[in-house]
Amino acid sequence: MNKTNALLLASTLFSGASFALAQNVADTDGYERSTQYSFGPVSSAAITSEFAHQLRVDLLLRDELSSCQFANVYSNTGGGNNGGEYIVNPSFEIDPATPAKITVSADIPEQYLTNNKTMHVNCIDGEGVDYNVLVNIPGAPIVDWQIDVVPSGEFVHQPYSYGYHSAYSVTSRLTVNNQNNQAYCSTLSNRGVELGLFSGKEAKGPFHSDVFTVNKEVVNDTRQPVLYQILQCENAAGKTLAVKVFSLTNPESIYLLEDQLIIK
Repeated sequence: MNKTNALLLASTLFSGASFALAQNVADTDGYERSTQYSFGPVSSAAITSEFAHQLRVDLLLRDELSSCQFANVYSNTGGGNNGGEYIVNPSFEIDPATPAKITVSADIPEQYLTNNKTMHVNCIDGEGVDYNVLVNIPGAPIVDWQIDVVPSGEFVHQPYSYGYHSAYSVTSRLTVNNQNNQAYCSTLSNRGVELGLFSGKEAKGPFHSDVFTVNKEVVNDTRQPVLYQILQCENAAGKTLAVKVFSLTNPESIYLLEDQLIIK
């Protein structure tokens, strides 16, 4: 092969490779639960995950001639050729009753649970054109809860039982980033002590992000040995629980017994 023919062949191969590049179909609905695509082989995508650890997305193909072959999930932080760090290659399951519906699922490692993510799905339309369909997936809600509890009344001693603080003062600052506009937060359990953690209420939503502060005096007229509070924030991809338990049985102080942040 002479030099001219070799250059011509290389140019042809390069040109062919350029035309073979998949066309991106962006998710223009942000990090919400569902998105609609105006073109390409996929008409819609819906996040149906119950837990942040187990990603589940339902894709609806535009017609019976379209198909999707594989997908990759990337964290939206870090480097990589796709603008983020590779996480996992999900599995595909076609609904026998509805062949146009594909369920894409994957286990998400712990370190990526609160990261916003993008799933890249390789699909082909009825004319054989390749597409890279993007699905935005929010990380689980990010919750930072700072709370201080100090005595503000007498300590009541009881024979043959624990003593308790008759009153206490609560100062709380709760910072929430739900990473999604359709998220909700609520107090799951409080043993009858309502602190009004969400602007004086026990729940709020839908909302994306906010900061809530509380300064409240609580009268312990039910003689509780602990202040027990569990709150939860939930978005399209998962849930974050915050647990705070304070002991009220030490005459000298009120101290934190349990402090947990759980991502489900």
